[in-house]
Order: sequence, then C-alpha cells, then structure tokens
Amino acid sequence: MRHICLSSVLVLAGCMTSKPLPEAQQKSLVQSCMEDVQAPGTYSISPGRPSANPEGALPRASAVVRLGATNSGAEAINACIQRRGISMVTSAG
Repeated sequence: MRHICLSSVLVLAGCMTSKPLPEAQQKSLVQSCMEDVQAPGTYSISPGRPSANPEGALPRASAVVRLGATNSGAEAINACIQRRGISMVTSAG
C-alpha cells in the first residue's frame, strides 16, 4: 500500500511541473522587460527550465558587472519577467 501511495504522489508531482515558454516567447518577454526597465549594462539571460515552481520555468537575467550591469538592474528585469510571464507559464503548462 505504501508503494502505491508513493507512486501516486510521483505521478501527481509530474503533472504539476511547469514547462518553459517556447524560445521565441522567452526572447520576446526578456526584450520587452529590458526595454521597459532600461537597466544599464549587459545582462546574461538563462532560459527557463521545467520546474515544479512556475517561476523556475521563466528566463532569468544575471548582471555582467564588468560590462556595466548592476545586480539591482537584474532584479528589476527579473521582477518584470515574473510579473508578466507567470500567467503565460501557468496557462502554457
């Protein structure tokens, strides 16, 4: 009986995984947020990945400090991405 319950939990967890947005949609979302935020410098963007947490399925900006970017700029870009993208990820999954 214990094995059956565990299997049910694993199947349920698999159903709740958020899938990342298609690449073109991720790029559009990031570009839109970067234009709105207008943070100085250059940022590295990590693509979204399948995740049990919808925020993990969104792309993420990191500051490239040696090219003039700031951590606060990355935080502002990421806040925008989460604000706009969370409904896109949860509806796409």
